[in-house]
Amino acid sequence: MQDTTAVPQATPVQSEGPLAELIRRLTEFLPDLAAGLFVLAVGIVVGWLGKRLVVRILLWLRLDRLGGRLAWRAAFGKGDVRAALYNLVGTATQILIVLVFLDDALKIWGLEALSETIGRLIVYVPNLLFVALIVAFGMLVANSLAERVEDALEEEGFAHPRLIARIFKAALLAIVAALALWQAAFAREIVLAAFLISFGAIGVAFAVAVGLGSAKAIQRVWEGLFEKSKE
Repeated sequence: MQDTTAVPQATPVQSEGPLAELIRRLTEFLPDLAAGLFVLAVGIVVGWLGKRLVVRILLWLRLDRLGGRLAWRAAFGKGDVRAALYNLVGTATQILIVLVFLDDALKIWGLEALSETIGRLIVYVPNLLFVALIVAFGMLVANSLAERVEDALEEEGFAHPRLIARIFKAALLAIVAALALWQAAFAREIVLAAFLISFGAIGVAFAVAVGLGSAKAIQRVWEGLFEKSKE
């Protein structure tokens, strides 16, 4: 007796071609692509609105009035200079806002490496703005104090008021530069070592000069620097 049980034949499995696989992946990625582009478009619009808002606020505050009698008030009061500065601050705000939305878009697209890089940049941008604020405020303070020192020395009748004021201003600007580099986390060890070496070298040179019998020469130079002008 013959066995008439039919043996099922295996149906051949058709594998997808490269083009079909590419189309399938693109189809699956389209929703994420659309969502990311929408987030990025919203970021561009919000950034543009933020820039206009910041510029309007700066125009309303009229920062040129804060100049007082400082030398920079005349230049800052000019329309082109003021508009350029306000536009620069507004553009920086717009870029920061767009970067925040771009970070979200990259996360939606699954580009984690780029998203992490953008995230670090977003965190560091406010630090750079704070560094710029330190430099600007430090320069204003240094210029103002140097002018006041020069005026005070001139009123007291000192012989070299401008030279002393410039030395004082240079010392203040050096401190401001060190603070800016320290805030920017730029080679903090090198900045600290440079300051220690500079002040240490000045102290050692002064001590050696006094020890070698140059005390009288130093005294004459010091007295000549701070002596009052002869009427």
